[in-house]
Amino acid sequence: MRKCFVFLCVVSLMTASASPLFAGGIENKTNWSAEWVRTLNRNAATNSADAVAYNPAGVMKMDNGLYLNASGQYAFKDYSNTESNTFPFNGTKYSTDEPDFVPSLFALYKQDKWAAYGAVTIVVAGGKVDYENGDITTASLAYGLIYTGGLGGSLSNQHLEGKSYFVGYTLGGAYKINDMISVSLGARYVDASREFKGYASLVGTALGNITPAVDYDETGHGWGGIIGVNVTPIEELNIGLRFETKTSIELTTGVTTDTVPGGLVTNGAKRNRDLPALLGAGISYKITPKIRVEADLTYYFNQNAGWDDNPVTTADETQKDDGYDVGITCEYTFNPKWKASVGYMYTFVGINPDNMSIETPELDANTIAGGVQFSPTPTWGINFGVLKTFYKDATTSSGIKFDKDVVIVALGIQYKFF
Repeated sequence: MRKCFVFLCVVSLMTASASPLFAGGIENKTNWSAEWVRTLNRNAATNSADAVAYNPAGVMKMDNGLYLNASGQYAFKDYSNTESNTFPFNGTKYSTDEPDFVPSLFALYKQDKWAAYGAVTIVVAGGKVDYENGDITTASLAYGLIYTGGLGGSLSNQHLEGKSYFVGYTLGGAYKINDMISVSLGARYVDASREFKGYASLVGTALGNITPAVDYDETGHGWGGIIGVNVTPIEELNIGLRFETKTSIELTTGVTTDTVPGGLVTNGAKRNRDLPALLGAGISYKITPKIRVEADLTYYFNQNAGWDDNPVTTADETQKDDGYDVGITCEYTFNPKWKASVGYMYTFVGINPDNMSIETPELDANTIAGGVQFSPTPTWGINFGVLKTFYKDATTSSGIKFDKDVVIVALGIQYKFF
């Protein structure tokens, strides 16, 4: 019986350590701005203050002045996990459609040869899952107690909820070496927070009516560095490079509720969950004064990040490969007030289905996007973008099938004070 409880708790830890939202590697998230949502490719950006996050050295191509840029993203999502047609699951599908709202903020002050910038972004996760009727995790606990544990009875109700936010606070500066090359250096503080609670209620067991439940959080923090280089060999061509160092993060567990006999979640327990290093590279080319194309690669060094494994489960969090995003966008400028864009991106996350999170599986994907930018005056810019992600479903060796469906709508506003 205790092994069944252990199964619930440890798999739950996997849930709380997962990344509910889209765009990036197993852990890193890069869907930070409305400009990104409408293009999917910003590593060579030089035309908006969100470039402080994607191409910080490229801000030296912008006009002098003080910029403030804010974006909000609303994510419509549908996640599901389905067990194989075996007793007692019998092919039951468990799902959640809890939406998410993710904000971000960018600031830039640029002068002729130098610039200072800051950003507040969600660098990991940034969302919530709410399986109102439980899922394979809670069902496995219940059926394990009923059948394997010999308690008998029946499953009355179950519930599982988790959310995760790693907020990044970035400060940095950029310097123009000459008309061709600029560089940047920044530091980012990451404040990590995960919360989880779940239960499975059984009635008519040998122990009466019981409800094993856990409710806890994990918190931590860490520092990382960001280095950038921007190169403009000719007026039409721009190349942006960004390297984010690994951020070492140690999570500490805080227990609110643990009704498992003997306790399974240890208050004060610590485990590593580093934010992997990444390399962002982009090439932007103006085919004509009105048409600009950009191709990007974002590479995630997952294998060099230190993650502690949860050894009780069959999943092994240490078994991960490096991942990447690769994409292209085309932007058309109609006039000084209006421009539109379309974009595509392919994501390879680098993890085997057996080692994915049950509640928020990290699936490979194809994404398309589009949107517009409206600038009613030279000091105002409004961005609207929509993306749709087509995930590749995956099935574990034990027969659990993972599916995801995500649509994100984003709105961003930028104001240039002077």
